[in-house]
Amino acid sequence: MPQNDKKSVRDDKFKKGFMKSLSIQIGIFGKTNAGKSSLMNFITGQDASVVSEVAGTTTDVVSKQMELNPLGPVTFFDTAGLNDSSELGKARIEKTNQTLDSSDVVLLMCEADNFNKFEESIVKGAKKRKTPLIIIVSKTDLKKPSKKFLEQLKSYSSHILSFSAKNSDRDDFLNDLKKILVSVLPDNFIEEHFALKSILKKDDTAILVVPIDSGAPRGKLIMPQVLALRQILDLNACAYVLQDSEYKNALDNLKTIPYLVIADSQVIKNVAAQTPSYIRLTSFSILSAADKGDIVEMAKGAAALQGLKSGDKVLIAEACTHHAMSDDIGKVKIPQWLKEFANADIIVKHSSGADFPKDLKSYKLVIHCGGCTLNRKGMLARINKAAETGVPITNYGIAIAVFGGVIDKVLEVFPEALKAYKSAVEK
Repeated sequence: MPQNDKKSVRDDKFKKGFMKSLSIQIGIFGKTNAGKSSLMNFITGQDASVVSEVAGTTTDVVSKQMELNPLGPVTFFDTAGLNDSSELGKARIEKTNQTLDSSDVVLLMCEADNFNKFEESIVKGAKKRKTPLIIIVSKTDLKKPSKKFLEQLKSYSSHILSFSAKNSDRDDFLNDLKKILVSVLPDNFIEEHFALKSILKKDDTAILVVPIDSGAPRGKLIMPQVLALRQILDLNACAYVLQDSEYKNALDNLKTIPYLVIADSQVIKNVAAQTPSYIRLTSFSILSAADKGDIVEMAKGAAALQGLKSGDKVLIAEACTHHAMSDDIGKVKIPQWLKEFANADIIVKHSSGADFPKDLKSYKLVIHCGGCTLNRKGMLARINKAAETGVPITNYGIAIAVFGGVIDKVLEVFPEALKAYKSAVEK
């Protein structure tokens, strides 16, 4: 395959992952042969999942996006059976549990009068993660649930639906499902955490500093830049997009003083040196920390950069997988900056995609990417996993700002995060 075609395929995969991260994510769970794949195909109106009478047909998580008004874009995930006892069952169930971490809503499927430890494990998992739970009794054309069984289900969830791939009317079922989804999800579920909503207002001016380097996709902006630009447009604010080489010239010639400058992390130090004290500055990666996760926790975690010594292990985690280039930010630049900043021989480990380590206890710090391909739930799950094991976690943008000595400047727009960072450093 020609190099340009390979790059196009990579960009398309990244775009799909990013779009999933901006949609409501709904996981479908249940035992093998409970009808999960049939439900997925029924809801989406497509044969997204293979349906078979043979248990364990779904061997990996299958996803499908659709527009589900009035909710907007939704991604459904068809998971492997909870009771998969095949040779690969353990790995499949691990993938299923990862989907539970990132699901905004859980659809738990069971057959009539059949609800045991497997279903109860999902109930407990959803409750632990504070995720809305909808129970769907499947195959009702074969057996109707008893009143006693329905009463039992009500102790787990007040939202119960019946489903038959043969007899259910798709419009009626989707209308019932949408009513429940609207009731369990807050208004503007995706948009409510966008950080720029609390920073910019109508007619404010923002400058987006976007360097075009070897890591930038040809003919495109990277997704955090696209998202920031879209948020600015939605706020009816004004945006100027330019390269770092044109930044000083733009500041000198703009008639309106920009309220905010958002720069790529890799040029943040130079941009900060050219930015007057009265103009606020942050980075795209730091905005991602606020949009996708807990920026206060990640700012606090960055304080751990100050005390690293030789032999300490640091995990650099990325949400997506990609072919690393010679100047890759996660594989090359951050490890180099980290060792220079600590003036020590730090042991750097990497994880990518869904392979976020289950055990973080051996690490002194986790430095995570912006999480473009994760939804907020998925990013928070990783932050919570670090917190449970007492391991500090920060993100690329915050760490790079510490390396460059501009952390106070770039966190001014997030005063609680700046306060948390300073307090943690003083301890």
